[in-house]
Amino acid sequence: MSVLGRLIREPLVHFVFVGAVVFAAYAFFADGEEAAIRDRIVVTEGRVLQLAQVFAKTWQRPPTPQELRGLLDAYIKEEVYYREAVKLGLDRDDTLIRRRMQQKMEFLSEPGEEVLAADDVALQAYLDDHKDSYRVEPKLAFEQVFINPKLSGGDADARAKEVLQALKEGGDPDKFGDPTLLPRSLPLSPLWAVERDFGEVFAKKMSRVPVDQWTGPIASPFGLHLVRVAKREEGYDPKLDEVRDAVRRDWRNLKRQEYQADAYDKLRRKYEVVLPELNAPQQGKSPQSEISAQPEKSSRLEKDDAE
Repeated sequence: MSVLGRLIREPLVHFVFVGAVVFAAYAFFADGEEAAIRDRIVVTEGRVLQLAQVFAKTWQRPPTPQELRGLLDAYIKEEVYYREAVKLGLDRDDTLIRRRMQQKMEFLSEPGEEVLAADDVALQAYLDDHKDSYRVEPKLAFEQVFINPKLSGGDADARAKEVLQALKEGGDPDKFGDPTLLPRSLPLSPLWAVERDFGEVFAKKMSRVPVDQWTGPIASPFGLHLVRVAKREEGYDPKLDEVRDAVRRDWRNLKRQEYQADAYDKLRRKYEVVLPELNAPQQGKSPQSEISAQPEKSSRLEKDDAE
């Protein structure tokens, strides 16, 4: 009996042949089924509702049947182009797509409300550590008479003293001074607003001017000013009840940043990052020429290894 005849009668050969046929048939039909599923676009009722809600929010009315069909056509067109682009690998090495994926991951790492819930003890501790951020600045309300040195015949100080004396004797401030774009009077305003309009030096001197009497002259970048402070409120550190909403908002933002930083740190530890050796570029050489071909672990990785 020939070798071929013996192989044909061998049960093991029969088993291998039948297995190969079954495997080939499964692979053929499975591939076809996967391709059919992969190329099928299923628009769910939830997706239709979402499209209609977005339209209603934009136009303040529900879409008509024709408009809804147009929304579905646009969605299907977007999905077709997206899938074809993924097949071609157009989603790889695209900065905008990578950043969008990063934003989605950061959104998924958002902490829950249980992490962002703060009691008065935590809020007070935060307020104590950040007093300068919530300090209420001094406030001033005043009127001023402007003396323009360019219109004072070379002796603005002498002219200012004459006007000051007239004001102290009850003169009408509207009848004195030179034209200016600066306000003649300023309502109760924080010191930063005074500094914005009249300059830093002027604002500092105004914080020491006596109330309800004409004084000066006080110099600003624009010229000389005779001033009368109508009201002054000293600055102070507010109690928690006065700034509770602002403190809670800032505390939550801090906790959110800490939580996301910790989440990133945990993800970062999964990766070994290899960087080229970076040297400070020398004059006449491009930064690329300073990069060594020998890869090294990043400083962050070295820190993790050391721990």
